Formats: sequence, C-alpha cells, structure tokens
Amino acid sequence: MTRYLWQFISMLGIVFLLFAAYSFSNFDIKIYGVNLKKTELKSFLMNRDTIETLKINNLSHLSDTIDQKHEIVNDTTAQRILLIGDSMLEGLMLRLRDYTSFNGHDMKSVIWYSSQTYWFGSSDTLKYFINQYKPTYVMLVIGANELFVADIKNKRNKYVQRIIKQLDTIPYIWVGPPNWKDDTGINDLILSNAGKFRYFPSKDLTYKRTKDGAHPTHESAVVWMDSIASFIINKSDYRIKLNFPDKRYKVSPNATLIQPLK
Repeated sequence: MTRYLWQFISMLGIVFLLFAAYSFSNFDIKIYGVNLKKTELKSFLMNRDTIETLKINNLSHLSDTIDQKHEIVNDTTAQRILLIGDSMLEGLMLRLRDYTSFNGHDMKSVIWYSSQTYWFGSSDTLKYFINQYKPTYVMLVIGANELFVADIKNKRNKYVQRIIKQLDTIPYIWVGPPNWKDDTGINDLILSNAGKFRYFPSKDLTYKRTKDGAHPTHESAVVWMDSIASFIINKSDYRIKLNFPDKRYKVSPNATLIQPLK
C-alpha cells in the first residue's frame, strides 16, 4: 500500500514539474486544436523577483541615507567673530570675550536693545555691521522679545529668512532665546530656517535670572556661553577653535549699543 502511495505522489510531482516547465516555455501545446493553458507560476515568480528587487533597492537607498554623514567643517584659524542681537547677549559677550582672548580670535559685539527679528529683517542693520567688521563667523542672539507673539510663524518667517539672507555665505550660529516661559513658536521658527546644526536651543537650559525675571545672571550667562561653545565645536556644521579658557580676561568686549526703535 505504501509503495503505491509513493508511486502516486511521484506521478503528481512529475506532472507538476512538466506543467511548471511548460509555464516557462516559449511555445504552446495544442490538444485537438485547443491551446493547453499555462499556469501563472512564471508570472508569480517574476513578480516576486521584482518585488524583492524593489525591496533591496529601497533598503539600499535607506541605508545610504542613514550612513550619509553631515558635512562638517573644522576651522582652526583665527576668526573675526560678530556677536549681534538683543540685550540677552550682554552676559554672553563677557564670557565670549574669554574664549576669543584665549583662542586668538577678534570679537565685535552689537546690542540692539529690545530688537526683534522684525527689526533686523526689515532693515540693513545686520548688513551694515557685516560690511563694517568683515566677520568670518556670526553669532545671532535674537528672539527673546518675541516669545509671546501670536501666529509668529506667519508674521515673522519672512524676516527670519531675510536675516539669514543678509549673512550670505558667512558661517553662523543662531542662539535661541533663553525662555522663561513657553513660547508661541519663535524657537521652532528659527530652527526650521537655520537648521539643527546652526541653531542652539537655549530654552533647554536652566538659568538663574536677574530681578526682571528674564535676563540670565552673569553667572548663568557664563554657563550658557560654555554650553554654546560646546555645541559649536561638537555639534554644529561649522566648527571653530573654542578651547575652554583657562582664566577670566579683563579685555573690553568692544560693544556697540543701539537704542530701541521708538
């Protein structure tokens, strides 16, 4: 009984192989004038190969994307740094002075009190100081006076874009505002335009504040600037020499002060 069962199974296998071979053939078999229909095995396998090929290609493309490294520039030469923005940079410029003095950079600071992206983006103030000081690196500190502007993305986006356009090809970092409360979108707006390699999220730090409840104390500004320097040399796309200073320097920060618009 078992022998006959195996014979039957073998016959079925032979028939299957014959039909499979016929499915891949380039000729047709007619029986009494009627074409013997081929199975869909060839179509199924070919489609399967196509699907697998697409999967492999997509995975390869995905792998290329994951492995693709962000282009990084390491510049160890002496820089002409322009620190420009609102009053939040008062404490930063004192600590940045330590870094520039220790690392051999030149530094200029411009404080435009109560300024906003709207002010900088609708004027040539930034371009004026770029032309005057010829910086090789710019640090923007703008946004603290716009934490609570409603619908800010629609109201300020074009001004943020104009600020970045004035920088042209100059390497820069945009230091986000040191939030004391949740903002309505200024940080997201800066990030979306500058990108994560040129935007420092100051809102993620903890600060001691002056009596106005907004400005970081000088001690907190030191830690703030240290964090910014660490970001620049470790995470930004344009890294300059900012070794940790061995002491506090008493060199003038060389600041230009601009009064608020009336």
